[in-house]
Amino acid sequence: MHRSLLVFPCLLAVLAAQEPSRFLKIPAATSSDVLVNDPAEDGGIWVRGERYKLGLTAAGATFQPLFGPRAPRDFPLRLALVGVAAGGLEQPLEPGAWHRQADHFARSRGLVQECWRCQPAQAQQFFVVQRPAVAGALSLRIAAETDLVGDAAGPGVTFRAGGLGEVHYSDAVVIDAAGQRLAVPVEWASGELRVTVPAGFAAGAAWPIVVDPFLHTVSIEATVSDVEDPRVTIDPATGTVLVVAEEWLSATDADIVCKRYSNAEPPVLLDTVYAANTTQLTHNPDVACLAAQGQFMVAWHNTAFQGTFTGQFEQRSRQVGSTTQGAVGVLSTGIGADLGNRVRVGGSMTGNLWLMVMFRKNITGTDVFAALRNSAGVGFGTAFLGPVANPAAGTVVPGDVSVLQDSTDKWVVVWRECVDTACTSMRVRMQALGLATPTAGPLVTQPTIDLATGTNVDTPSIAGRAGNLLAVWRVENAFQGDIAGVPIGVTAGTVGPLGAVQNLTQQEPGAPLLTEQRKPTVSYDGIRFVYGYLEDNGNDFLRPFASTVLVAGSTIAWHEGHLALPIAGIENVHTLDFAGATSVNQGHHWAVWQEESNLFTGDVTGAIYDARAPGGTSSTVQTGCGLPTEPTIGFSGTPALGRTVTFSIAAPTGFPFFLVGAPQVAPLPGCGSCLAGISLTGMQAIAGSTLPVAVPANAALVGAQLAFQGLVMLQTGGCPPPFLGFAFTLTDTITITLR
Repeated sequence: MHRSLLVFPCLLAVLAAQEPSRFLKIPAATSSDVLVNDPAEDGGIWVRGERYKLGLTAAGATFQPLFGPRAPRDFPLRLALVGVAAGGLEQPLEPGAWHRQADHFARSRGLVQECWRCQPAQAQQFFVVQRPAVAGALSLRIAAETDLVGDAAGPGVTFRAGGLGEVHYSDAVVIDAAGQRLAVPVEWASGELRVTVPAGFAAGAAWPIVVDPFLHTVSIEATVSDVEDPRVTIDPATGTVLVVAEEWLSATDADIVCKRYSNAEPPVLLDTVYAANTTQLTHNPDVACLAAQGQFMVAWHNTAFQGTFTGQFEQRSRQVGSTTQGAVGVLSTGIGADLGNRVRVGGSMTGNLWLMVMFRKNITGTDVFAALRNSAGVGFGTAFLGPVANPAAGTVVPGDVSVLQDSTDKWVVVWRECVDTACTSMRVRMQALGLATPTAGPLVTQPTIDLATGTNVDTPSIAGRAGNLLAVWRVENAFQGDIAGVPIGVTAGTVGPLGAVQNLTQQEPGAPLLTEQRKPTVSYDGIRFVYGYLEDNGNDFLRPFASTVLVAGSTIAWHEGHLALPIAGIENVHTLDFAGATSVNQGHHWAVWQEESNLFTGDVTGAIYDARAPGGTSSTVQTGCGLPTEPTIGFSGTPALGRTVTFSIAAPTGFPFFLVGAPQVAPLPGCGSCLAGISLTGMQAIAGSTLPVAVPANAALVGAQLAFQGLVMLQTGGCPPPFLGFAFTLTDTITITLR
C-alpha cells in the first residue's frame, strides 16, 4: 500500500494514447526498384534486380541470372569489352573505374564509355562511342565467358541452362545524337559477342552514337530465392528494427539481406539493403545494436568454397537512421566451409564496443572464440571460451550472447557442447566476459559454468542485462521435449545461475505437457522476458508460440503462457528469433521466423507481440450510495505496465470528481449506505468524468494496487449536506493490481 502511494503522482503524469493491437503483422519486404550495394574495397559494385545480380569490377561485368534456389550452382555470364575497331583498325582500350551516374553505371575505356542501366526486370548494357579518327564500320567485341550454352539462332543470342532457364542478350539498336536509329544484329562466335555499326550509318551519323543491347533472365522456377535463418534487433533510442536473413539464390550462392523497419503501428518497411551481395555463399547472419553510437552490426559466415579452410567470419556496420554501411571487415580466417560455423554479436546500451563470439570449426577442431571490436571496427581484445571438452570431435553447437548494459556490466555467452567424444551426453554452458577498463579491452573472462547436462540438451538462448538475465534451452525427457530455463544474476561479483533449473513447459499456463517443444529463444524489454519456441502440431509441422514471464531473483512468475503467434498458412516454421523494445514502444517484442512452404522454399515473416497484454487484474467493491441516484464507475484498457487505463463516471447530474489512492473501505457516519473506498492518507481528487492513467513501464510497480472512486458534488440522494456542507453521492470503488 505504501508503494502505491509513492508511485501515484507518476501514474497520472502522462495522458493516454491509443493502445496498440496485440499482434502487428510485419509487412512484406518487397521492392519495385533495384538494390545497389555500396562499392567494395576493390571498387566492385553489385546490383540486384528481380531475376539477376550484376557485378561491376575492373575485369568487366558479371551478369548472374537467378534461376531459383534449387539451381545446383551459379551460372554467371561474364562480359568484358575486349576490342573496338574503326575502319578495321583497333582502337586503344584504356582501363577505367566504375562510377554511378544519374540512372546508370559507367566507366571510360578511351574512345568508348561502357555503361549499364539496371531496371528491376532487365539490365541494359550500352556503349557511348565518340567519333573515331578513322572512317568506316565500327565494331565492338565483348568476351562472354560462361557455362551456359550459347544459341545464336536469333533474334539476339540466348544462353541456356538446361531445365533451369536462360539469359537473352538482345540484338542492338544504334542511336546517333540526332535521334537516327538502326537495328543491328548481335553475332556470337568463338566465345565473343560482336556488334557492328555499318560504315554507311557511321559516315552520316551525328556523334557520339549509342550502341544499346539488353539482357534479361527467363527462369523455369517461379521462386527467385529461399530466405532463411532470420535474426532481429531493435534500437532502443528510436525503436528502429533491423531484420537480417540469408537469401539463397542457388545451392552455392547466398546473400545477407537486411530489412529496416520503423516503430510505427503497423511498422513500415524503410529499406532493403544487402550486407553481402556477391556470388559467394554467405550465411548464418546475426545482428545487434550499439545504442549509444546509433549503429547496427551485422556479422556472418562466408564459406568461400574455393578451398577446405578458406572460409571466414565477416562483419559490417550499418547506421540506424540510414542505409549507410561500413566496409566489410574480416573477424577470423581459416574457418572452413562447414555450415555449422556461426558468429553471434553482443551489442551494448551505452558503450562503443561489440562482442563477436565465433563458434568455429577449423583445421584444429572446434572452439569458441570471442573478440572485441569498436564502432570503427578496430579490435581491442580476444579470448577463447570454454575450454571445449572435445574440440577434435567438432561438437560445439552455437548459442547466444546477451547485451551489455553499461561499461561495468558483462556479456554472457551460452552454447552447447558434447561431454564425451561419442556425444552420448551433452551440456549447456555459459561464460561471462567483461572489459578490463570501462571503455576498452582486453577481455576478462569468468569461469565457465555448466547450466545443464543430459542426453539431449540443446539450442540455448539468453537475454537480459545488468545482472537480470534469463537463459533457456531445450531438454529431452519423458515429456518428449520441453523448454528449461534458469535466471542468471550476479552473486559476489560472479555471474551465475540464481537457484535451480526449472522446467518452464511444465509450469507454463496452457501448455500441452506431452507435446514436443524445441528451438527456444528469449528476449527482454527491461521489465519482462518473452521466450518463444516451436511446437509440433502432431503432424510434424512446427508452430511458433510465446510466453511472458517476470523474473525476480530465482523466481519466475508467468504473466501469460502458450500464446500462438500468427502464421501465414500451412507452412512449417523454422528458426524463430525475438528482440524486445526497451525504450520506444517498451513491451513490444519483435518475433521473426522462417516459414517453409510445400515447395520447400522459405520466406521470413513475423509479428510484433505485446508483452503487456492482457495486463493486470481489477476488483469492484460496493461502496456507492445505492439507487436510484448512484452514478456508475467503469474503466477501459489494461492495468499493465506501460499501458493506459481510462476511468469514467456515467450519468452524473452534478460535478464529478475522481478520488484516487490506496484502497481502504470505511463507513461515513451520517451518510447511510455510502462508504469511502479510498484511504484518506495520500488521497487525491481530480475533477472530471473521465480520467486517463498511463502506467509507467517500471518493474517495481508489479503488484502495486490503486483504487478509484467517483464523487459527484451537488447530486442528491446520497450523503446529505450536513456531512460536508453540500449534498454529494459516491460510486462503487474499483481497485486495480498492476501486472
